[in-house]
Amino acid sequence: MNTHPSPFHSAKLGLALLLVVSATLSTRAADDVVPVVAPPTVSSPVTVKDTPTVWILDNGIVKATVSKKNGNMVQLTYRGVDLIGRGGNWEETPSGEVKASLTIDPASTGGDRAEISLKGVNGKLDIETRYCMERGVSGFYTYGIFTHKADYPEVGIGEGRFCIEGRPVMDWLSVDADRNMLMASGQDFEAGPVIHAKEQHILGTGVYKNSVEHKYNYCAIMYRTPAWGWSSTKEHIGLYFMNPSMEYIGGGSEKLDLLSHLSATMLDYWTSGHYAGGTNVHIPTGEEWNKVVGPIFVYCNTLANPRVPSQADLDALAATSGSGNPSVPDAWRQNGLALWQDAVAQAKIQKAKWPFDWVNGVDYPKKAERGTVTGQFILDDPQAATAKLPNLTVGIAHPDYQGSGSSFQLRAGNGTLVTWPHDGNYYQFWADGTEDGKFTIENIRPGTYTLHAFANGVLGEYEQANVTVAAGQTVDLGQIKWTPVRYGKQVWEIGYPNRNASEFFKGDGTNFWRWGWCVRYPLLFPNDITYTVGQSDCSKDWFFEQVPHGENRSWLNPAAEDPANQPFGWVMTGTEGKDMWKTIGHGKDTTWTIKFTTEAPSRGTATLRLALAGADSTTLLVAVNGKKVGGIRPVSTNAIRYNTDKGVWQEKSLPFDASVLRSGENQMTLTVPAGDLTSGVVYDYLRLEVDPDKTPPPPGSNDVTPSTAPHGKQDKADEE
Repeated sequence: MNTHPSPFHSAKLGLALLLVVSATLSTRAADDVVPVVAPPTVSSPVTVKDTPTVWILDNGIVKATVSKKNGNMVQLTYRGVDLIGRGGNWEETPSGEVKASLTIDPASTGGDRAEISLKGVNGKLDIETRYCMERGVSGFYTYGIFTHKADYPEVGIGEGRFCIEGRPVMDWLSVDADRNMLMASGQDFEAGPVIHAKEQHILGTGVYKNSVEHKYNYCAIMYRTPAWGWSSTKEHIGLYFMNPSMEYIGGGSEKLDLLSHLSATMLDYWTSGHYAGGTNVHIPTGEEWNKVVGPIFVYCNTLANPRVPSQADLDALAATSGSGNPSVPDAWRQNGLALWQDAVAQAKIQKAKWPFDWVNGVDYPKKAERGTVTGQFILDDPQAATAKLPNLTVGIAHPDYQGSGSSFQLRAGNGTLVTWPHDGNYYQFWADGTEDGKFTIENIRPGTYTLHAFANGVLGEYEQANVTVAAGQTVDLGQIKWTPVRYGKQVWEIGYPNRNASEFFKGDGTNFWRWGWCVRYPLLFPNDITYTVGQSDCSKDWFFEQVPHGENRSWLNPAAEDPANQPFGWVMTGTEGKDMWKTIGHGKDTTWTIKFTTEAPSRGTATLRLALAGADSTTLLVAVNGKKVGGIRPVSTNAIRYNTDKGVWQEKSLPFDASVLRSGENQMTLTVPAGDLTSGVVYDYLRLEVDPDKTPPPPGSNDVTPSTAPHGKQDKADEE
């Protein structure tokens, strides 16, 4: 028998080996590709085409078509590719007899810049919308100018925003490092039934089948979100929003709002009532008022060398779609991250240019016409673990003022008093400080303000009134002594004061935004929570939100491998036309127990201090060693209903007679009453303090009547 291969066989073997090696090298090369964004290579002069119905701005990279009727953008193309579906627009637009004009003629700038204006009256405001384009820049600017004359009637703006809806091919969402993901389709959304509210559907098809898609999953703190938007896994093109300044955003550095949602929708809210922000604009008759919102920048980019998923990657995605843990191709992830990270870098460039020197004809001071405030905070707290001030945030805002008492303002829980987290009328200026307390706030419009500051590790906020800023001047406040409020000696603490729930179980960025933790809570803690101070770990043993304890499990998808923890695919699809929430959305009382020790019997006043990142339609009842000591009724913020680890931050203090404490082991219980599963609290931080020399409050002075929202109640102000 001839055991030697024939020359023909040897040739085939060699060819096969060559193909294998070539394929391996090719795959390795694809895997090793680092996606790089293609820089703009066109430097054509900006042109403006004037037609009877539209303006067309074009710089050879981006072309924007704007309606003369109302200032809405009807078309946007980038490198010849259409980017938007139903268009882009400001929420409040000029109407009636709209005046269209060229506010920057490209002939006067040598083609370096052009700007168009649409101006009219809408209700009780003068509104001007502008669009600006620059040579060689891959995007455009837009801003709104809102003016209320003294003889105009009273006016209010509940929601103000600029928005764009992209084409369906834009399928990758980028909000932050955790929410950078392949999205479901509109068809997937419509294929499943509503659950709890019209903007929540159980996905009936697609990659995330048996998951709930909710548009409020994609809210974020605007001050901490430099760029957000959508890209295409197929065309490798991105479209992003960025605010070069936060001065025009109502609610300041803590403003949490909806940035994106399904159907490639992008939103830039400058005022809204979401999450009890209450930052609506309300101007009475007789008051002259003007606000320039923007310019914001809308940025387009593309990849020069995108990574391409292998067929094996695509097969893996198809095989795992709807499984609860879909295998999304890493090539898509890397491409999406590259485009978004380039947008974040571009946002930094735009921020450095603020205030723009080309904005003219409106109330927009140039850099030389603005001022600066600087100083250094010195923490004065002997009980603090450190004198450092990590994540120090410092702001200059309009002094508190009496508002109209509108429903939006009253939701904030301050009566008619408008404070900085709820102010949409005026400008605010914020900056990050250093751990040693130093800060500099630049580009402040002249005026008299109140200084505010907060930092991680410090419970509460610093405030200093009457800081006057003049044009071209620097106000050096020097060293500022910051003495946080204390109600006695600290006995224990749970968590870390940082205005969110990130340190608690499931409160981290990977998890908090996913729909339905209030539904899954009983799977995670079937016996509720018992937390022993000094032994338990808040990142594992303290859930980030305390909600009623659901007992109905008809929502559970039997195919889910780990329904308590897996990110997707854990919900039964349900029946079209029937809202499952009516069956599953109610729970019994939930009581959490805190065990701690004290060295000796106490006297005086003990104070439970609660920093709440959010709350929803509930009362929190407190008992110590079996004796009721009172309760709190926090302001509702829709943080649980709308899937965040914070709403508008609030601090509540509950003083009680320290004599209820005993030597040795003590138990404090916190109870959320029975009710809708979206009622409850989102924790930031808890602390117990005791002052032996303070007279305790009289019995019954802290009593509250348990109350929850009606089953399935929808907050009308948050339906938009």
